[in-house]
Amino acid sequence: MKTKQITEEITIRKTMMYKRGAEMIKALENCPKEELLPLPIIPAFNDELGKWEFFAEEQKKENGIGMLEKGDMDLLEHLSDPDVSYKIQLKSCENNLFHAVIEVTEKEMVTPVEVKDSDTLEEIKKKIIKKGICSKEDLKRNIDVMKAHRCPEELIRQILLRYRKFEKSISVPKTFYIDPDPKSKDASIFALALLNTLTNSATIFEGDKSVGKNVCAETLAMCLNMPYYMITFNRGMTADDIYGTKSTDNSAAELLTEELADAYLQVAAGNREIPATVEKAAKYEYLRAKASSVSIVQEESCLVEWIKNGGVMCFNEMNMAEANFFASFTNQLTDNTGFIDIPGYGHLEINPDCILIGTQNADYTGVCEQNDATMSRFGCIQFPYPKSIKAQLEATVGKDRLDKAYFKQTDELYKTLYAAVTKGMVENSCLNIRGFIRGLKGVAQVPGLSTLKRQIEIHVIDTCPVDDRLQLMQLVREKITL
Repeated sequence: MKTKQITEEITIRKTMMYKRGAEMIKALENCPKEELLPLPIIPAFNDELGKWEFFAEEQKKENGIGMLEKGDMDLLEHLSDPDVSYKIQLKSCENNLFHAVIEVTEKEMVTPVEVKDSDTLEEIKKKIIKKGICSKEDLKRNIDVMKAHRCPEELIRQILLRYRKFEKSISVPKTFYIDPDPKSKDASIFALALLNTLTNSATIFEGDKSVGKNVCAETLAMCLNMPYYMITFNRGMTADDIYGTKSTDNSAAELLTEELADAYLQVAAGNREIPATVEKAAKYEYLRAKASSVSIVQEESCLVEWIKNGGVMCFNEMNMAEANFFASFTNQLTDNTGFIDIPGYGHLEINPDCILIGTQNADYTGVCEQNDATMSRFGCIQFPYPKSIKAQLEATVGKDRLDKAYFKQTDELYKTLYAAVTKGMVENSCLNIRGFIRGLKGVAQVPGLSTLKRQIEIHVIDTCPVDDRLQLMQLVREKITL
């Protein structure tokens, strides 16, 4: 990725209508000379006034500090371009005139793997390995997973065209998502999810518990050769949970030592003959001045890291979030503008390699109905209960840890329960795939301690509605003999 950097100075006039301007003047008085105030300034054009206004941290009326007095208006217009990121910080203030510095970075995207659209799958694979983007073993694993989900060669080829290096390492899930209906003639769930990434479509994975939504998202990130991020939502989340918290930087105070203080006192008393002592005294004076001023540090959240660097972001349990709060940042992430304004950071360009996945259970206790405008920005792939779970059980538990009869009987019980749920005889709580996995792991952990029947009762049956348990245990006794 090539970048072009521009640094310009502008002048902002503070008037009586901008209340936070006074606070900025005081902060600049405590800021060491030649240092910029570590607080982001956000520009916004006021259509009524016909002038540019500036705000501290976030574009709110109470955060206004002034309006443009002197500066390049074309450059300010340019800041909203999707391929531009910027930072505005205050430098000084004289006679109610703020002097600010704009640092602009313009990014020029290049083809990640330097391949042509006409290159064949084999040619793309060779270039990926040659450039060290992905090892031969990892590339084979990713392609094998995609083929296992019946992905056509053209889909795999287009996915590999997007491969590039990332700063963050690529995560590999402990178990891969398994096609729940491998004999189907329709496109697989995983293939449809990959297709959505090629069209830059945000996608919701919707389904009941333990049907593999999160595992699918992790496997998707691996096959895309991208880092994986996750935020799990709840009704009580705040902006700090999403954007990162602010804290005070005390690093300068921590560097002040008795040795530096002693050198400062010696120089103050006239002892300037030893250069090392003078240097320590100067360092003490600098650190003391820096420690006396307030320095606010913005913690970088995983959302900000994802926006900057790209990857797969999973908004886990997204419908557990309050609708207005969720829409406040998700709408701008998904409306194809290419940028987002974040409190504490200002204008951030959204990396073109940002893939957004949301997971949710429908109609569960505690869910919140989301805004229609937000939901219209997502596609939705339904995750049904699989008709058989033998492959999932063997992959997760380890087929060598137990005799194959354990997996066969558990799968037969699951099929019987699936049929009972389909007929409306019992609630779907019994289709707890995670519970079956825990039961098998319990049997394998200490052989002979507990039976499979007892483990399934603990991890599956006893978490179901009380009215269903008697009938469910009867089915367990019929199918499980181990």
